[in-house]
Amino acid sequence: MKRILKHLTALFCLATISTILSYTVILHIAPFPHEKIKTIEYSKCLHDSRGNILRGFTNKSGFWLMPVELDEINPQLINATLSIEDNRFKKHFGVDPFAVMRAFSLNLRNGRIISGASTISMQVIRLIEGRKRSFPNKIIEAIHAIHLERLYSKDDILKLYLELAPYGGNIHGVKAASFRYFNKHPADLTLSECALLAGIPQSPTRLRPNRYPERAGIRRDRVLSSMLKNNYITKAQYDNAIKEPISAGNNILPFKTPHFAEFVHSRYSGTKNIYTTLDPAIQHFAENALKETVNSLKPYGVTNGAVVVIENSTGNIRAMVGSADFFSKENSGQINGALSRRCPGSTLKPFTYALGFEQGLYTPRMILSDKPVQYNGYSPTNYDNKFRGDVSVREALVDSLNVPAVEVLNKIGYRNLYRFLRALGITTLNNLPEHYGLALTLGAGEVNLLELTNAYATLARLGVYKPYNFIEEQESQPKQIISNAACYILADILSDTKRLNDIGIYRDTTIHPKIAWKTGTSYGNKDAWTVCYNPEYTIGVWLGNFSARTARALVGVDTAAPLAVKVFDWLYLRKPAPWYDMPDSIGVRRVCDASGEPIGDNCKNSVSDLYIKNRTINRPCPIHEKVVSSNMPIDFDRGRPNIISPAHRCEYFISGTYGNQKLKLQATGTTDAKKLYWFVNGKFYTSSNIGDKILWDMELGSHKITCSDSFGRSSSVIVTVR
Repeated sequence: MKRILKHLTALFCLATISTILSYTVILHIAPFPHEKIKTIEYSKCLHDSRGNILRGFTNKSGFWLMPVELDEINPQLINATLSIEDNRFKKHFGVDPFAVMRAFSLNLRNGRIISGASTISMQVIRLIEGRKRSFPNKIIEAIHAIHLERLYSKDDILKLYLELAPYGGNIHGVKAASFRYFNKHPADLTLSECALLAGIPQSPTRLRPNRYPERAGIRRDRVLSSMLKNNYITKAQYDNAIKEPISAGNNILPFKTPHFAEFVHSRYSGTKNIYTTLDPAIQHFAENALKETVNSLKPYGVTNGAVVVIENSTGNIRAMVGSADFFSKENSGQINGALSRRCPGSTLKPFTYALGFEQGLYTPRMILSDKPVQYNGYSPTNYDNKFRGDVSVREALVDSLNVPAVEVLNKIGYRNLYRFLRALGITTLNNLPEHYGLALTLGAGEVNLLELTNAYATLARLGVYKPYNFIEEQESQPKQIISNAACYILADILSDTKRLNDIGIYRDTTIHPKIAWKTGTSYGNKDAWTVCYNPEYTIGVWLGNFSARTARALVGVDTAAPLAVKVFDWLYLRKPAPWYDMPDSIGVRRVCDASGEPIGDNCKNSVSDLYIKNRTINRPCPIHEKVVSSNMPIDFDRGRPNIISPAHRCEYFISGTYGNQKLKLQATGTTDAKKLYWFVNGKFYTSSNIGDKILWDMELGSHKITCSDSFGRSSSVIVTVR
């Protein structure tokens, strides 16, 4: 007896040593797939901010393979899978000796392989490594399964199986299968549907329920019988489930917000579940509002548009509608209008004025000139080709006048505006600043709606820039790039609602949310814009045609503004709207209503004006004080003639017969000077009234042309004739 025990002990030790050596050798020859497990290539699945699926994308291999947590799955699906695939899963160590002996006995009695002994752990290894079925590979799978159980918990292994198991075609994992066959989340499956899915991995092609419902039904019944036998379900549950008809469709995953989904997918390198910033309620309303607006404008030649809503405190994109109808081939609906580069019209003017306030050069009541003017050959005109004379900064911005905006930009510098726009996240200005020049403030460059809306969100945050954000809980570093005082003054001006009332959009701030807003219309009526904001939200709207076809209806204030206001009003149907408190850095002073400068002793009429303390340049009123002063009756700097033709330092060419070509001479001046006097190279040429056009016979060479008024104030330009 002792000899037998001694031999058995020796055999056991030998078997143990052999097993350990085999385990070690196999792991050395065929290393465990650590990296493959860590880098499983899941499908991207985008969710809105409330967890609803927006859209899914197959992985690089073309498979639907979605991550899933066990608590997201109906427990009956887990029980069905364990019952039919590996009922001793919780008890074995990766390989089930009882299953091996049972399979060996059955196969031996039948003379062929009719049963396997693969555990769920072994199947996970096979799914990850993709080895062909053979006896040596079976040994490797067994060793790797044992190692898997040492490294991972049972729940982690079960989770891997339920994510990787094949369910027919390119469908892997219970989550993708649940959506494809039943259009349900796996937590919402019935017992019958759970049993049906659990049976598919045995033969995914043969048992696809949407193609072979009879085969799938037989397999489902077998799974239900196994569950009853293993006490996972009661007889009553079995009876009810087995009567349920087989009904599996070929559903596609949700295809919501396609423009936004593609935008996130192309920019986010993460995998698995992506929780975006999109608010489904705001998105839904914006989609419907845009569709209604475009449908009403189609008879007038407008076929598309886009809407962006940004939450200012976070920079989160709460809505992005790229077109009125994504599926419209006729109107190129798959183009994302929120990202398309378009001419912005007057929507860049507020940034020009903001810099003017920031530099202390202007206040809302300061007077600008809306008269014909020329800057080195460039003569801006207003949208309606009319001039209004002297206007305040507030009037110029509210009425979106071009000539005063160019005057402000000429003073602050177009390079400064260019750098400011780039700092605000406008990436579409790809040329040098000189390419745009003074026309930049009038929309000479191109922008896209998303970046423009986010630039306005910086104004809404009173000068704090944040990049727009499309992933929940993704933080960005804020940066103050312009003072809160300059932005407050701008918001105060842009909150004027007169023009909205003029087009029938009645605004009562006791009922409607107070907003700052600015419109834009591109040259030739190809684009209509409106961006509006308050401390909480910034909303951008673009209307137009992707074909760049013009339409007379494409005027920002007439078409884009009503849509933007409609979305803004909806946001505050059930809550009050916030507005800004005046910063401590803002002061209020009395200024002359004729000059916009601080009043002097002789100014009769004055108005209140906002200014930035310790920054705004304090110039006393130059008009009334000069009029009563006998020592200085004329303001020589302010009142001298302004030559608008010819342009300074420009070249003019004579062609054809010499002496038959003339150059226009024209200048503006103050009303106190009745006459203008023209000199060429110091010699008197002729006189004219203010604004009159006279002609000069061009002569070859360089010439100094001077215009003087009756008070002796003068301006000169140099021209060259070739």
